Amino acid sequence: MRGLIAIGGIVALTLAGCGQRAQKSEEALTAYDVEAPPAEAPSPPPAPTAAPQIAYSYSLTYRLSGNRIGVVQQRQIALCTQLGSARCRIVSSSVGTTGEGSGHAFGETKLLIDARIAQSFMRRLDGVVGNAGGETAARQTNAEDVTKQIIDTDARVRAKQALADRLMRLIQTANGKVGDLVAAERAFADVQEELDAARSNQAALRQRVAMSDITISYTAREASSIASPVTDSLRNAGVTLGTSVATLINIAISALPWLLALAGLGWLLRRLGWRGIARRIRRRNDA
Repeated sequence: MRGLIAIGGIVALTLAGCGQRAQKSEEALTAYDVEAPPAEAPSPPPAPTAAPQIAYSYSLTYRLSGNRIGVVQQRQIALCTQLGSARCRIVSSSVGTTGEGSGHAFGETKLLIDARIAQSFMRRLDGVVGNAGGETAARQTNAEDVTKQIIDTDARVRAKQALADRLMRLIQTANGKVGDLVAAERAFADVQEELDAARSNQAALRQRVAMSDITISYTAREASSIASPVTDSLRNAGVTLGTSVATLINIAISALPWLLALAGLGWLLRRLGWRGIARRIRRRNDA
C-alpha cells in the first residue's frame, strides 16, 4: 500500500513539474522557420524562431477558351511535377463540361506548394494561362496565424515527453509490488498515447506553415462574336434532333395500344359487313 502511495505521489509531482516547465518554456519558445534555402528532399525541422507562423492558402480563377482548359491544366500540373514531391504535390484535378454538347467546360486543380516559392510558382502558372490566350479572372489570398497553436503544441509535446521519461525510469527502477508496477506501466501507456497525438498535431501545424494550398479554377470564356449563336446552334443540332426523334418515338409507343384497338374494331366491322348490320337495325326498328 505504501509503495502504491509513493508511486502516486511521484506521478503527481512529475505532472506538476512538467506543467511548470511547459509554462516557462512557452515564453522562450519560438516558431518553425520556413525561410531556410529550399531543398529537393525534406530535411529535419530547423530550430524554432520568434517569427510569426502564418499558414497561407491561395485561390486562382482563370478564364480561357473551353477547348484550352485541359491543355492548360496539364501544363500547370507538369510544372508542379518538375519541382518534385518535396516542394509541390498534386492533391486533386478534374475537368469536364456542364452538359452534353453544351461546350461550357470547367476544371479545377488543387496543389500543395512550398511556401517559400509560392509567389514565384503562381507567376509561372499565370504565364502558362497567358500563353494560351487566357486571363486571370480572380485571385484570393488567405493567411491564418498559427503561432500560438504551434507554441502550445510544442510545449505539450515537451511536457508529455518529460513525463513519459520519468515514468519509464520509475518502471525500470521500481522494486515494489507487482500491482504498483502494473499501475505505473498503465500510466506510461496513457502518457505515450497522448504524446503521439500531440506530435501528430505538431507535425500537421508545421506542414500547414511549410506548404501552402493553391486551388486553381478554370472557366470557359463566353462567346461574344456575332456568329456565336449560329455556332452554338450547329454544335447543338445533333442533340436537338435526337431529342425530337425520342419525343416522336415516345408518342408512337403511347398511341400503339389505341391504334391496335381501332384496327381490330375496323376488321370486325368489315367481317360482319356494314349492310348486314344496317338490315338488322332496320328489322329491329320495324318490329
